[in-house]
Parts: sequence; structure tokens; C-alpha cells
Amino acid sequence: MEFYDFVAWSLYTGPSEFNKILDNSDCSWYTGVWNGLNQDTSPAEIKKDIDVRIDLVISGFMNVLPRFNTKDRHFVLPEFFFHCAQGPYPNIKVDGILSPFEYILAQFEKRLNDCIPTDGNCYGIIIGSVLTSNIDDYDVFLKSPLVIERMQELNSILPPTLQSSIPSSTYTRWNRIGHSPSPSQNLMGAELSQNAIIDNNLKVFMAEAKRNPLCTVHNQGAYFYFNKSELSKPAIYRYSKQNESTIDLTMGTIKNGALTHNGMITEWMCNYPSYTLYRGDKHTAPTSHNARFTPPGVVKIDYGVEICLDHCFQRLRRTVGMKEANGALTDNYPLQKHFIPSGSCQILDYSVAANNNSVVFNADGCGEICLDWVNFQPILDGKSGLWKGITCGVYTQSVQSKWNGSKDGKIYYSHSQLAFTTDAYTLDGFDNTLGTNNIKARTYKTIDGTPFNPSTDNYQAQIIPFRTDTPLFAATTGELHHYTPQ
Repeated sequence: MEFYDFVAWSLYTGPSEFNKILDNSDCSWYTGVWNGLNQDTSPAEIKKDIDVRIDLVISGFMNVLPRFNTKDRHFVLPEFFFHCAQGPYPNIKVDGILSPFEYILAQFEKRLNDCIPTDGNCYGIIIGSVLTSNIDDYDVFLKSPLVIERMQELNSILPPTLQSSIPSSTYTRWNRIGHSPSPSQNLMGAELSQNAIIDNNLKVFMAEAKRNPLCTVHNQGAYFYFNKSELSKPAIYRYSKQNESTIDLTMGTIKNGALTHNGMITEWMCNYPSYTLYRGDKHTAPTSHNARFTPPGVVKIDYGVEICLDHCFQRLRRTVGMKEANGALTDNYPLQKHFIPSGSCQILDYSVAANNNSVVFNADGCGEICLDWVNFQPILDGKSGLWKGITCGVYTQSVQSKWNGSKDGKIYYSHSQLAFTTDAYTLDGFDNTLGTNNIKARTYKTIDGTPFNPSTDNYQAQIIPFRTDTPLFAATTGELHHYTPQ
């Protein structure tokens, strides 16, 4: 049995002032404000924001470095860790040479090379995700006739005033895959009907906006693999999110009863680049942005990283067993490590793609853990703490964190999860006609109805305080969750 160390940085990485755009409805579009250090989008200000975030990551990593107990060590950030006050970083050269994402990669390569010891141990650092766009001048873009026209059209289908739509609740659930609780039953039928009409008009509008994006936003990250005793520098594997959620950006903010972009890149402006899995999802070049890769020294085994909604939509699961002989660009090997940096997602049984006797690890920055993905019943009654058991069909060790917003006083969550697959199954290839009813990975066995997995049960989570006030995020810098063998 192989042993690992896993550390998730648990902090809230989403926007502050986070609310449904329409209260008491099934609407899955949200308003909110991104937090960042930058005062504008000049190269100097964007560089300042990025540099402070990188310093913070290195500080967190150095905090846990002496706590590692095994030779295979992992440090994972959640989705949305890298963003600016406008949401995505603009398409500029932050140091006169490199774009924001390339600058982040170069800085991490240097900093990790400086701080990781030559100790014969393997380190895997996953930087969550970085939001970037293809727009260089946000001021010009946001004042353009196309943006103004689209914002006016959007406001024309929303209620005449949105002031009363702001929820009074201190907590708004992130709706990652489009399922919302039913509207409040104490609303009158006419109100329900009016909400339904507005919701439908909004869905039609957003579908058309996504078909005709005004800009492109990229949600991407990187896995740094480094054994300093064997490699001269970290191996870098990029990954990009394929499926865009309704909450990957906000709709803007409400001012004077109307919706405004408030200087941000919003959901109704943009779309993600298109990716296809029809020839597999494996890295074939240093600049690949696929979800699977084989690190140096690893033989016929894949590691995989899928961001949030990609996990919900079974991205890694869909390429299990794909071979070059059957049309893939290269063989997609069995998955030994399955990582899920996310913003309001957890490990789902129908999406686990890990081979037998393998591991799945989730570091989330925006949501609590629910027992199932339909009724959204939270573990621990919504409180912070450690938990072990079955959630969404997966037997996990989990830690849930609860935060109070620094400025808005709202309640936010983050979490981490660790699961291992059992030794008694074979995960077959994916049948698109079966969808979520494909064969599921097994993460536990039972004795007298009690679930167990010796690999999962062998780990214990420790919560390492790392909380300081910061303008980078809506709450604090959070805490570190360290999973290590007992």
C-alpha cells in the first residue's frame, strides 16, 4: 500500500456580496463582487495582486513542509484562487514579457525550486485555477456599444427594480450544476408565475449570449511535479476547465434598482474556449491543457485534474480506457491520482475515474459538503469540523470550514475531501448513452451495513490554522487541511 500526504487550502475564493439575481426563484444566476488588491488593470497593479497571492501560497506551503510524513506529498489550492478585482486577469504583459498565467507559472517554477529541498521526496503542487481573459483594455471594452447594448437588453427582461430582489439571508447556496431548491411555498401563485416568466426569459437571453460571446475567459491551472533529487526543475502540467458554470463569474451588481457590470467581466459577456474529448484527454505536448498526464518516472499510470463542473460532468470518467489503437491521440492510462480543485463541488460517485487502489482528493473554495446532490442536506448541520462517511455515494474523510465575510457579514463555506477506491473492481470505459448510470468506482465495502475502506480509514485530518485578514478574498486566508496516515 502506498502512503501519501495531502494538504488542501480551505478558504473561500468566490466573490463577496454573493446573491441570486432574483430572490425566491429557481434562477441560477448570481450577483457579486470579486476581491483583489489591484486598483486598476495596469500591468503594475495586476503584477502586485499576483505577487501577493504567490507569496501567500509559498507561505502556506512552507507552513506544512515540515509536517509531511510520507515521500509522496501534495499541496492543493481550490478553484478561483487567482483572480483580480475585475474577475479574470486582462490579456496584458504584467512584467513587460509574460501574460498573467505565464507569469504565474514562471514565478512558481522559480519559487518552488528555491524552497523545495533535495530530499528524495515527490511533491505535487496544484494551483487551483487562474481566471484570465482575451481583453487587454477593460475600460474600453466595458464602454463599448456591444457591452452597453447587451446590458440594456438584460435589464429590460429583469424586474423594473431589483432592489427588493436582494435576499435577506446571510447565506446563499452556490448552485453548481443548475439544480435549485423549489421557490418558497408561501409565495402567491401570481408571484410564482411572474418569477417563472422572468426566469425563462433570462435563460433564453443567457443561452443566446453564450452563443455570441463578446469575449473569451479561460479558467486554467497547473500541476507542478517535482522530485528535486531527480529533476533539475519542476515538471509543469497545465489543465483547463471545459464546462462553464453559471457561477464561474458573476452577473455584476445591483445599483439604483438595475444590473450593472460594475467594472467586471461578467457571465453575460463571455464564454470559455471549446475543448473536445473525442480523441482522449491526455497531455501530448508541454503546452497541452488536458486533464490527464503521466509524470516523469511513472509508468503507464495517469494523474488527473478536473476543475469543479468538469467533475460533475464526468470529464475524466469519460476517457477511462481510451487507447491510441482505437483513435485516441495517445493511450489514456488508468488513473492513480484524481484531483478536484473546485468552487462548490465535492467527490461524486458517478464521476470518480480512479483505478482500483487509487486516490481521489477534493479542495473546494466555495461550498459546504452535502450528503447527496439532490436534497443538499449538509453534513455537521452546516457547522465546521471533521466528518467521515458516505457523501454523494463516496466514502470520504472530510473537513468542512465555515467563514464570515469580512465586509458583507455573509456566511461562506469551503471544504476538503479524501477518498480511496477499493481493490475489488474494474472501471470500464464510458458509454455516453448511460451517462451517470455508467459503472461507478467503488470507494467502500460494508460489514453489517457499516461502510469501511482500510485505506481511507488509515488517514486522519488535521486542521492547521492559517487565518489572517486579507483584501484578497471575501473572508480570511482560511485554514490548511492536512491528511496524513495514522
